[in-house]
Amino acid sequence: MELLITALIVAFVIYGLERNKANNPNHPHLAGSTDIQDRDMERLSTELLTRA
Repeated sequence: MELLITALIVAFVIYGLERNKANNPNHPHLAGSTDIQDRDMERLSTELLTRA
């Protein structure tokens, strides 16, 4: 009986992971915007220029 319950839990986890991995046509991209400025790179380059 324990083996059956364990197998069902594993099957549901695998099913959920596969379903989550599938491409969703309504949301093909990650959430959020991608046209942001990389402020860390700007700050780093400014700090390196001031030290030179």
